[in-house]
Amino acid sequence: MKKLRLFLKYRKIELISAAVYVGAGTLAICNVAGSDLLYGDWVIYTILITYPVTFISFIYRFAEVDYLIPVLTIQLIMFVLTFLFLCVIFSLFRSIFKVKKTN
Repeated sequence: MKKLRLFLKYRKIELISAAVYVGAGTLAICNVAGSDLLYGDWVIYTILITYPVTFISFIYRFAEVDYLIPVLTIQLIMFVLTFLFLCVIFSLFRSIFKVKKTN
């Protein structure tokens, strides 16, 4: 548990970025049907912006309008994958642009 807490402590930017990105896509996917509470024009724009993480959920939601639990499960998996992808990308950037300390 300490290793997980330490892992997340040093990767707050990646965690927050993934949560906002996938969270916005999840909110849009849950409101894509015309009978949904928050349906509006913003849904289309949000889905286009978050297309890489909402593609599979959008297809499922288009086929089955009434069930949201599988959509949330898919989005949870996409959140974990997005978080790990951002961790790899940020660690590469940190190693490439490493600033040397001068005394």
